[in-house]
Parts: sequence; C-alpha cells; structure tokens
Amino acid sequence: MPKLNVLDMSGKEVGDVSLKDDYFGIAPRKDLITEAVLNELNNERRGTVKVKTRGEVSGGGKKPWNQKGTGRARQGSTRSIQWRHGGVAHGPKQRKFGYTMPEKVKKIAYCSIMSEKIKENALVIISEMNYSKPKTKDAVNTLKNIKVFGLKTLIVSDKKDDVLKKSIANLDGTKLIYLTNINCHDLLNYERLVFTKDAIINLEKQLEK
Repeated sequence: MPKLNVLDMSGKEVGDVSLKDDYFGIAPRKDLITEAVLNELNNERRGTVKVKTRGEVSGGGKKPWNQKGTGRARQGSTRSIQWRHGGVAHGPKQRKFGYTMPEKVKKIAYCSIMSEKIKENALVIISEMNYSKPKTKDAVNTLKNIKVFGLKTLIVSDKKDDVLKKSIANLDGTKLIYLTNINCHDLLNYERLVFTKDAIINLEKQLEK
C-alpha cells in the first residue's frame, strides 16, 4: 500500500496519506494507456472538414460538347474531378474520430499512470494551495518549497479556485486542472503531479466506484 507524505505550502511534512494497491500499486498496462490517450486526443478533433463531390458542386448538368466529331477528349460534365471548379474524388467528410471507452478500461489506464508516477517519485501531495489574493510570487515560492519549480508540473485540485488559477497563469510549464476534468493525456504529459490531499482522496473514491 503506497504511503505518501503530505506537505504544506512551506514544504514541511504535516502528515501522510495511504493509497490502495488496487488503484495506485498496479503493474502498468501501457497498451491501455496508449488507447486512452489516443481516444482523448481523437475526441478533441472537430472532424468538420468536408469537400464537395461532383454531385454536390453547382453546374455540370449539360454535356459540354458532343461525344464524337470534335477531336477533343470525351466529357460528360464540367463538374467532373478533372475540371476546374469540379468536384473532389475521395475527399474528407465530416466524421467523429473518437469513441466512448469502457469505464473499466479507462480506470485501468488511470491506475496505470498513477502507479507509474508513484514509482518514479513524481507525485507530490500538498495539504492545500490557498492564497488570499492572486500573486505569481506566492505560487513560485510554494513550488520551490515542494521542489517542483522549473519542472513541467500539473496541479490537480478538487475544487474550483480562481485565485490559484490566476496565481499560476503566468508560469510556463505549469497547469491547473480540477478533478472533474482529469484526463490521461495531462497526467502522462507532465513530469510532476501535484495533488491536493482532498483531490487524491476523492480520486481514489472515484476509482472505487
């Protein structure tokens, strides 16, 4: 059972949190991680690109010249694909690239990523990140105290916090997401994960469902 120290904003240990092996100590399934990340990226694609076929472009109802006797190549329509302003053959159509993954598969992908991050000592638990007013300097000091400043860092909070969001807005390589928007791509894409204590506890509860 992974047992992680909980730090405060000054970097001091103020407790610990025990996580279940069933969710945070499994052997990673890289195949499911890949599938989950690709699915998330595909779901973000708009899929709105479309071109007109020869049956959709305007004009072309009349045969441009007689079949025989002109010396020119035979043509049936001015909207064939070889004509200027003609239709497009086998062009892109509107489509959905993503699909709904089974919840069980998605959970295994989450557990695999979190288990791997714990093994790499890339997961930091902080008691809270509360600031009285938006100030980048305060956020920088906190990140320095917990030894993640300068690294590509993802902060995960369990509740919306506009002050925290504005405090880290100007920090390159640092991103804040809320637990409701957690995704495999972000978890995998950042060197360090900083979870608030409530966020990691609530994530475990979600995985138990």
